Amino acid sequence: MFSTDFDQNTTLFLQTLGDQSDLNQKHVYLAGLERVGVFYLLGEFDDEKFNRSLDYMNRLNVRVLNERDLEIEATTPILCLAESTLSDSLAAVSTLYKGRCVFFMEGVPFAYSLQINKHLQRSLEESATERVIRGPRASFLEDASTNISLIRQFGEDENLLTAKHSITHNKKTKTVYYMYNKENTPSSTVTEVENRLKSINHPNIEDSGKMESFLDNSPIYSPFPQIQSTDRIDRILAGFEEGRVAVFVNGSPFVFMVPTTFEQQMQAPDDYYERWMISSAIRILRYIALFITMFVAPIYIALVSFHQGLIPNELSMTIMNSRMNIPFPAVGEVILMTLFIELLREASIRLPNPLGQTIGLVGGVVIGQAVVEANLVSSIMVIVIAITAIASFAVPLYSLSTSFRILSVCSITLASTLGLYGVVIYFIAVTIHLSSLHNYGVHYFSFKFSLKRHGIYDLIVRLPTVLKDKRGV
Repeated sequence: MFSTDFDQNTTLFLQTLGDQSDLNQKHVYLAGLERVGVFYLLGEFDDEKFNRSLDYMNRLNVRVLNERDLEIEATTPILCLAESTLSDSLAAVSTLYKGRCVFFMEGVPFAYSLQINKHLQRSLEESATERVIRGPRASFLEDASTNISLIRQFGEDENLLTAKHSITHNKKTKTVYYMYNKENTPSSTVTEVENRLKSINHPNIEDSGKMESFLDNSPIYSPFPQIQSTDRIDRILAGFEEGRVAVFVNGSPFVFMVPTTFEQQMQAPDDYYERWMISSAIRILRYIALFITMFVAPIYIALVSFHQGLIPNELSMTIMNSRMNIPFPAVGEVILMTLFIELLREASIRLPNPLGQTIGLVGGVVIGQAVVEANLVSSIMVIVIAITAIASFAVPLYSLSTSFRILSVCSITLASTLGLYGVVIYFIAVTIHLSSLHNYGVHYFSFKFSLKRHGIYDLIVRLPTVLKDKRGV
């Protein structure tokens, strides 16, 4: 416990803290007091805020400070920018590690936690993962409080409610906020989010991605994402209209929404900013791209290896001439080219932007041409794999496209052993699995949120919502 002795308090605090090279101490002058000191960590001190606080304290009567009771001061600190009072060294050290400054004064039997730390963050930028041709450009930052204020600023909705939850484990605390529209969101969904957040007991949650597995119904046996993650403000605002809950993790620029459905992850933000005919055609194209990602390569393997009679004669002759000197079966070609494409994709992501683009272009053209000339892979197979890779990028949500790319390997395996029968069986199995998924009381194949937002005018095809408004539906 702290006492009125300044030296004793600071010594006890330093002993509890231990040796920290980034600890800084500043002695300041305060009218009527001989000893006043503030402790802070490197980079966590804002001189302008602290000077304003000192100006306020210099105008106070020192006797007012000395006569203040700890119980009264704990609830209503008299000092400017004081967040709370600290009665012992353990609380002071914990406050210091949270980015606050610890303030000691001679004759006062407690310390103050001052919120005068620097607010360091990058400026608003365009989303790097969900780019749009037409629509808002601002995306979220790593600070949860800033992200919530952005929602308030762009949403301007008094029905939005925000709740706070702290995850504590081994003296580590992570702050999580969740936000929802009280008029649209069912209370059962909010209650389930609260209960799942309370059940989290994990020492390190650096990003919202780590928390998804705790809020997911099937984090182990299903490869499909059932929580929609985004760094776009307009997506979160649209989710509030549909009655969903947004979860903000301090330190992460990605906010995720629950519950989510399959068709929502196939929608892009600019679907609602373009004309309905263009948006509808692009949506249909995305579903075609998803089918290409999963089944074009397996169907090619099945036709070439088992069902040659289903191939037209002209095309059959072209394929035969292309594969005449290839030493591998069709499945070997697919595995070789798929491995090459995935390595190229991973390398282009990890390298700096200019180098990544160069590697992607040079690697795709040069190596692709080289393997064809070396008779390791047929030219038709290069076309099939290239179409598959391009189609996978047409899916708006990266985690969903990754899931289907991984599952295509299983489809290729069945196609190489059972032919088209294996492809059909796999399609049925994936459909059954997707139909069985549910989260927060909503089935994965449900159109609940699209129907809630624009009714039948916003399903697979986005019809003009102005018709709905004119009819008064």
